[in-house]
Amino acid sequence: MKRSTCLTFAVLLAVTACDEQIKPDALSTAPEIAPAVVAPSASVAAAVTSGSTICRVYVTERQVAKTALDAVPTDTLLQRRVTTLDALVSETCN
Repeated sequence: MKRSTCLTFAVLLAVTACDEQIKPDALSTAPEIAPAVVAPSASVAAAVTSGSTICRVYVTERQVAKTALDAVPTDTLLQRRVTTLDALVSETCN
């Protein structure tokens, strides 16, 4: 009786191990992200005048940061701020 039980479990284990389907490696499960098109800042500022409040605030902040960057072009913190606000406005307000 013990041998037949062990044999049954061994056969079931072998059958379930061989039952797996081969999955193709070419299929990706990650979402595909299309490259964002960055619009010129003047057209975004013009388009945001009647847009949402948060877009107007970000456009205003970006314009202030660009003005400050024009005064001190070597300030890396302001450069990063302008770059971040450009990306934020292009992603959020379009």
